[in-house]
Amino acid sequence: MLGTAGHIDHGKSSLVRALTGTDPDRLPEEKARGVTIELGFAQLTLPSGRTMGIVDVPGHEKFVRQMVAGATGIDVVLLVVAADDGVMPQTREHLAIIDLLGIPKGVVALTKSDLVDPDWIELVTEDVRTLLRGTSIQGAPIVPVSSRTGAGLPELLSAIDSVAGEAVSRLANLPMRLPVDRVFTIAGAGTVVTGTLWSGAVERDAQVEVYPSGVRARVRSVQMHGAQAEKAVAGNRVALNLAGVERDEIARGDIVAEPGSLSVTDRFDAHITYLASEEKPLESGTRVHVHHGTREVLGRVLFMDVPALLPGGRGVAQLRLEEPLAPRYSDRFIIRSYSPMRTIGGGVVLDALPPRRTTLKPYERELLEALIAHDLSSAAIGLLSARALPMTSAQVALALGVPRAGVADDLNREPLERLKVGADTYFVTGEAERDLLAAIERELLALYARDPNATGIAALALRDRVDRRVEPKVFDALLGLAVERGIAVLAGGEVRHPKAASSALAEEEAAREALVPLLRSQGLAPGTVAELATAVGMDAGVVRKTLTKLVADGTLVRVGPELHFDAGAVASARERIAAYLKAHGEMLAKDARDITGSSRKYIVPLLEYFDAQGVTKRDGDVRTLGRRG
Repeated sequence: MLGTAGHIDHGKSSLVRALTGTDPDRLPEEKARGVTIELGFAQLTLPSGRTMGIVDVPGHEKFVRQMVAGATGIDVVLLVVAADDGVMPQTREHLAIIDLLGIPKGVVALTKSDLVDPDWIELVTEDVRTLLRGTSIQGAPIVPVSSRTGAGLPELLSAIDSVAGEAVSRLANLPMRLPVDRVFTIAGAGTVVTGTLWSGAVERDAQVEVYPSGVRARVRSVQMHGAQAEKAVAGNRVALNLAGVERDEIARGDIVAEPGSLSVTDRFDAHITYLASEEKPLESGTRVHVHHGTREVLGRVLFMDVPALLPGGRGVAQLRLEEPLAPRYSDRFIIRSYSPMRTIGGGVVLDALPPRRTTLKPYERELLEALIAHDLSSAAIGLLSARALPMTSAQVALALGVPRAGVADDLNREPLERLKVGADTYFVTGEAERDLLAAIERELLALYARDPNATGIAALALRDRVDRRVEPKVFDALLGLAVERGIAVLAGGEVRHPKAASSALAEEEAAREALVPLLRSQGLAPGTVAELATAVGMDAGVVRKTLTKLVADGTLVRVGPELHFDAGAVASARERIAAYLKAHGEMLAKDARDITGSSRKYIVPLLEYFDAQGVTKRDGDVRTLGRRG
């Protein structure tokens, strides 16, 4: 993908038109004013036969937001400098953005070269060459051209062809990701989004997710350069026709990606670069505009090590966002001052899901340093230490934004603890596993300190107290370890500590032994909770808790908050009622009362229970056999 950059009126759109025959200015306002306002697109065929998509960006200072969106995802930049004007303010700002985004390859076109003499072109060429020093496109070829006369266009095409051949191909082995720069509808087709495919590949009928909203959709069709395609790979300009998502459910700035492949966050850790051209230090806590992909949000820069960053400095910071983003490790972003808006720096995403913090523990610092150095082997271990959670190799790879295979190999070589959960292996550091088990024991003991009569706690409720970031199925595996090590007992759907709750359990067991035969003898005329408590001579709270557990294990059937029937009596009543309806077709409540030998007080709520279960079907006062009768 080729993207233009440069000051307003330096001839970017005219050059694109001269190279491709396509006018990238598509809006009536752009044609009337002669100013590019929105992103424009064209397709370029190079001498080698290679084709490239072109993104033409606005040059006016008011439209830098659009410029950043257009520069997102390009492989080669075409920096346009008018020979008669030379280097101008937006030339410098656009070049700073190119450098901050890490765009590695570029070509400079000196437009309007027919308006100046050769000596002047030589001076401007030297100015541009000096400007490029120390940037990501240092040493880029500089080609004088004229869009009006066509002079230099063959040389420019040759230079672009050569540089494009050197551009590093984008990662196709990462999950598919498309930052959206346009959304529109087509009659009879529905919602269409366009953008530059950042990573992976997309094909017809693929399932996708819209971030940050989480809306799911299906790719109805794929287009590249206006032509239908079965598949598009990273680095291409694409249009996706999406099924299952309305026009108002997706907007420019969203990301269309493989489902579950990104994490939505309100903060991320990053390595920040502050432009040397700034006059004042960048203070920690400064409010800024954050440009990531095609999205812009407000946030604050909070430095980890220093109170401020000096011009030209670099540092580790956490960006706290006022709206969510879905970044991935190694993504580039731009920061612009809050007001007046101008580009002041940018950075690289390190940890996309960090805890809220402004100081670093030693292992957190090691993680960020490994991420900065792109030492993914150390980063994988550092991530496990920093998160202090069991994670699969796929989850670690997703957090790092890298292919899974290498990460799996790195984790398997390390002395880590492993939890087998179904077909998945979760890795966890020994320290994190010990801390989680200690937290389980601590929370169980705290439960009895708060309520000596407690008999235990549901596993999910205990997980919420220990660490709700742990997946429920993984927490179950941790509980299995806790049981093995004698710090927990699983019984009756609850978790308890083996050294606590003995008296409460004994009381509950006594209630169970008294209630089960009592309710069995009462059949279809059970007592209320209060009546049962009086009958067995026990506290109503203990009786209610015991009844709940008897319902959970299928011994009893709850019909309303106060009535608990013996499950055998309910099954017998169901059989008799179903047999009657098969023989007679319909019945009234009094018929059910006579069939079961119950009374209206109990048969009405029992019939309502059967209605809800689908055993019977009610129409006014008459009931017939239901679908489950």
